Amino acid sequence: MYNIIFGYIIIINFIAMFFMYIDAKTKWIKLKDGAKNFIYIILTILGGCIGVLITSQLLDYKQDEKLIKKVVPGIVFIELVIICYIVYKVYL
Repeated sequence: MYNIIFGYIIIINFIAMFFMYIDAKTKWIKLKDGAKNFIYIILTILGGCIGVLITSQLLDYKQDEKLIKKVVPGIVFIELVIICYIVYKVYL
């Protein structure tokens, strides 16, 4: 069961990193900034928060600072609280 969860997290983070890399380095993605930000938020909610944060730092992503500095860490915090609650209820 844990292998499936870890595999899912690795794959969704890879997808987030790949999408942000393609967006930053090429002009293949022809979406408006609002649509790109919506995709990043969805990927973050699905578990790709590590990929979005790492890639934004590595590529010096400047498209929407508010998204990267406020929204993504907020979603990460909410996900960590939910994970801690589930672990507390299941194992204690």
